[in-house]
Parts: sequence; C-alpha cells; structure tokens
Amino acid sequence: MNAKDPQAIIDKIFSYAVFKELDKAALAARFDVTDAICDINSAIRLQQGQSPQTGNVISKIPAQGILISSPGTYTFAADITWCPASVACAAITIVSDDVVLDLGSFNLKATVQDNSQRITGIFVVNASHVTIRNGTLVDMCLHGICAESVSALIIENVTVTGLRFNNLSIRNICPAGIHIDKASQVTIADCAVQSMYVTSDAAAGIQILNTLNGTVSGCRVNDLVNYDGSVMGYGYIMSLGIATSNCSSANFQSHFSSNIQAIGHSVLGFVSILCISLTYENCAATNMTGCCDDCHGMAVFLGAMVKVDNFTANTVTDGVAQSNSGAKATGLEVYGAEVVISNCSVENIKAINPQDKQGTGFSAWGMDITFINCRADNVVVCDENGNQNPALGYGTGFGWAPDPRTPFRNIGAYRVQYRACSASNCQVGFDTWCHVDSTWTDVSFTNCDTNILVEPGATRILSGNPCSECNPPITASVTNIASGNTYPGS
Repeated sequence: MNAKDPQAIIDKIFSYAVFKELDKAALAARFDVTDAICDINSAIRLQQGQSPQTGNVISKIPAQGILISSPGTYTFAADITWCPASVACAAITIVSDDVVLDLGSFNLKATVQDNSQRITGIFVVNASHVTIRNGTLVDMCLHGICAESVSALIIENVTVTGLRFNNLSIRNICPAGIHIDKASQVTIADCAVQSMYVTSDAAAGIQILNTLNGTVSGCRVNDLVNYDGSVMGYGYIMSLGIATSNCSSANFQSHFSSNIQAIGHSVLGFVSILCISLTYENCAATNMTGCCDDCHGMAVFLGAMVKVDNFTANTVTDGVAQSNSGAKATGLEVYGAEVVISNCSVENIKAINPQDKQGTGFSAWGMDITFINCRADNVVVCDENGNQNPALGYGTGFGWAPDPRTPFRNIGAYRVQYRACSASNCQVGFDTWCHVDSTWTDVSFTNCDTNILVEPGATRILSGNPCSECNPPITASVTNIASGNTYPGS
C-alpha cells in the first residue's frame, strides 16, 4: 500500500467494521479533492517560454521566469524582485534531478498585478533529490513553493510571507505557502508560512497530497485569514507515513461572505483527510477563530493508524460571525479508527450557538480510539453574550463528535478508551453519548457542572447551513445509541 495507489488507502480506512455500511466511493469523491487541485495546478505545469538558467548564480528573473534543467548548486547573488505577467507562471521552475537552490538568506519578492492568477515562487516537477533552502519568498500569489511528482525533496529554512490570493471562480482552489503533491520521502524542516490573506474556497500553510513518507519538523504557520473559505495550517490528504513534530499554528480566522460553493469554512490548525500511519509529536495550535463552520485545533478526519502525542490547543473559538453561530469547536477531533491520542492538553474551547449542540476538548467518532493522560480545561457552549444554557448544548471535556450529515450522524464512538484523563471547568466532564462498548478508567473531573453525562435513549437536534457544508440546510434528530459502556458509577 502506498500513496501512489489511492484506492489502497481508501480500502484500508473503510475496511474497519464500523465503516462497512458507508458509501466509501461517495465519501472519497467528496473529500478527496487532490485530483481537482492537480488540475488547477496544470496551468503552471504547462507554462512555456522560461529563460534557461545558464550559470550557477541567479541575479535576476525575467517576467516569464527561469528554468533550471541541469544538476548543480544554484545561489542568489542578492535580493531579487520579480514582476510576473498576469498569467499562471513560476519565478523558478526546476525540472532536473540533483539540484540545490540556496537563496543565501536573500528574498525573492513578487510584484503581482493580478492576485487572482496562479502565480508561484518556485515550482519543482518530475525531479528527485532537489533541495531548496535558506531564504524568504515574499508576496507570492497561489503558492510560495509548489512541488509535484518529486522524490527526496528537501525544503529547509525557508519562509513564505505575505501571500495574497483572491479568486472565488475556481472551485477547490487552495493557495498554500508550501504545496506538495505526488511525492515520496519529503523533508520540510524549520520553515515558516506567515501573513497569508486570501479569498478562496480553501487555504493552507503547508499542504501535502498523495505523498508516501515524509517529515515536517520545526515549522511555524502564523496569521492565516480566509475571507470566504476554510483555513488549514498543515493539511494532509490521501497520504501515508508523514511524521510531524515540533510544529505550530497560530492566529487563524475564517469569514463567510457569500461563498456557499466551498466545501466549508472550517478553521483547522492541523488536519489530515483520508490518511493512514501519521504521527504528530509536540505540536500546538493557538488562537483559532471560526465563523459559521467547524473550528478545531486538530482534526483527524476519516483516517486510520494515527498517533498524536503532546499536542496542545489553546483558545479555539467558533461562531464568530454575523450570524453569531457556528457548527462546533474542538481542541482535538477524531473521525477514524486505531487512533491513539496521548499526553495532550486543550484549554479555552468555546462554541457560540453551535449547530452541532456541542463544544468539546476531545471528541471521538469511529472505533478503537484511545485517549491517554489527556486534559481538557474550560470548555463551554454559550450564546453571543457569553450566557450558558443547556438548550444550546454542552461544553464537554471529552465526548462524541457530532455531525448532522448522513452518514456521520449514524455512527457512534465504538470501543473508545479514556485512561487517566481529566476535565476541569467544563459544563460536562465526560459525555457517554453515542459511545458503545467504551471504557473510562481513572478519569477525573474538577469544577464541572456534570462530571459524567449519561442520557440513555435521549435525542438531540443538530442542524447545518450552507456555510457549514449543508446546502440545502438540514435538521437532524440524533438518538443516543450508547450501550455496553463502563464508567465510574456504571
């Protein structure tokens, strides 16, 4: 099984018994947008007319860009300002194996006339053993760095800052500071993506698609705003064997104006979609602000065999919109199987008038999900004035991950284990809703209105609107299927 065989990833994820009734083809068609993104980037691949780079020192870049087609080490002589034409293009295109592009701590700055265009700083395609290092890409448009069909790619000590993009006419377009697709053995180290302000269906700091094995370490994604779409710090789709460590996301915000054709308007510090065998260590998400869709510090969505250790989320707020309502806010959300979350801590999680009737520190959907030594503090559901009311839902330390859409609303949390976990200052410490054959061992709670919530056979009314991925709007009654659980006092 590898990332070059996407069907193998889909088959593995949906091989678990809990997912056997799901229409895996329909789910893959909806959430695997990698083919659409690849088609969008074809305009950059088809660029022609670049000026061949004949020497190893780069001192200027013409409007049509330069082409590196021979192995070697290439360096910048000074800061370079590039004035591209208003067409899809890249400043530097690399098509050769065994290339080192060392920016020498200099800047490559773009002066973009039309920020609706697919303009990229550095484009690498059909190459292996390429290294890009030591410099800053300033004021790019669609991507700072874009790499496709590569192996043994290294990107280190590179900053992408000031990316601006504005295009709502192309569905699924996703400007990203660093974008990788169809790759293997990728290393991204000590990089930063910052001050990114876009209006598009989606946006990402570091995006990895269809990739087999890689490491992302010591990276920072800060200050990302999408004025009418979703925001992701580290977004991985259809990938296998990616290890992420010592990375952070901070200060993200989504807005909603009128774009109801986007998949959603979620804010996600870290997100994986249809991935397997991922690890996250020592990562953090801070100051995530959502509008009328989800807002999460981290989301493992339709994934399997994922391990997260020592993740922290602080200040995740959803529903900051003209409607004063969102879907839900979560510190760390799991939709998957064989996922282990250990030594993680989330605090200050707030959902304003949530359509899913819940804000959660940690949430589970799927099967064989384990939480070990995790802590949730100060999780609340409230109205726009900060008033709490059970009719609005609960701020829950640990609970089920709700969703009004079919088929998600019909699947519970099976064989979930909570070991040595604690909840404090929450409306509900631990919610047993829709858990089946699950266990709560050595759990503790401090200053919670309800320590362990048990509501057999009860119903909750969830809803969704076009901003939160439900077009037309829906309302769904969900019945609690909890059974076979073992918790203190059961």
